[in-house]
Parts: sequence; structure tokens; C-alpha cells
Amino acid sequence: MKNTLNEVISEIQSHWQGLNSHTVEQTRAQLQRLAQTPVTEPWFERLLQEKPESQELHRDDKLGFILLAHFEKKALYRVPHNHGAGWVFYALHSGEMEVSTYKQITNQDGHTTLVSRGSNIVKPGNVTTYLPGDIHDTECLSDWVLMFRLTSCDFKEEKNQAD
Repeated sequence: MKNTLNEVISEIQSHWQGLNSHTVEQTRAQLQRLAQTPVTEPWFERLLQEKPESQELHRDDKLGFILLAHFEKKALYRVPHNHGAGWVFYALHSGEMEVSTYKQITNQDGHTTLVSRGSNIVKPGNVTTYLPGDIHDTECLSDWVLMFRLTSCDFKEEKNQAD
């Protein structure tokens, strides 16, 4: 029986070279496939029934990346943030999400502020990529969203190392 999740993970592993354009392009293409997984695949059917807030789908101990599934409810807003030295992909399967991006600017007086670069509506099948230091926020616009999130590393461990 077809298992898009296992196929996608295998393809990501075979093309993973760390942060470079090849890895980003190949990973985006595979996550677009994952975002179009048919609801008839058993692993995916279970995920849709359970609707966990967050569930780890794969952790690659050799290459370091982690693939998660997130269900978010309408109006859930995550304030502007970045992922330090890490990078992340968001792939939307269901629902719509607004993502705004920002640049931190320091003026001549030394005052620092976030300046909006604008926002985009992320729709099913879309994959967005945020590189180290990219500042973004997210807001769930539909009743619920199913998003796959692939991180370059365990952000919790990275945060603990920075403290």
C-alpha cells in the first residue's frame, strides 16, 4: 500500500545536503507532495481522526531534521519570531493561514523596531521556507489548519544551547 510519508522522508534524506539551494528546492518539492497526501492512506487517516495539536512524524538522528504535523484552530496567532540558526518549512495540507514577514531595523538613534514586509495567505499545497533569522508570524484563518512543519534541527535543543 502506498505511503506518501515514507516516500517523502526517503526522498528528503537522499537529497539532504544541509542549508543550500539544492536541499531547499528538493525538500520543498517533497513537502508539496506530502501536502497533497490522499486521505485514504492509513497513517494519514489516523492523523485526521486524532487531530493532535503537534505530532512528531519523523526525527532523523543522522541528518538532524524533524518532520511534524500541527493542527491549529481558527484565530491561533503566533507572534513574530525566528528560529535562530535553524530553518523551517511550512507545508499546508488543509485550511488557510496568514503569514507575515518582518525585518528588524535599527534607526540612527539606536531604536530597534520590526518593519512588516507584508503578508501572504498560505493555501493547501503551498510550502513556505524561512531561513536562519527570517522573522515571521502566523495566524490560522480557517476553522482549522493541518500544517506539516519540517525543521532543520530540534529548536528546543538549539534554544537550550543558546541559554
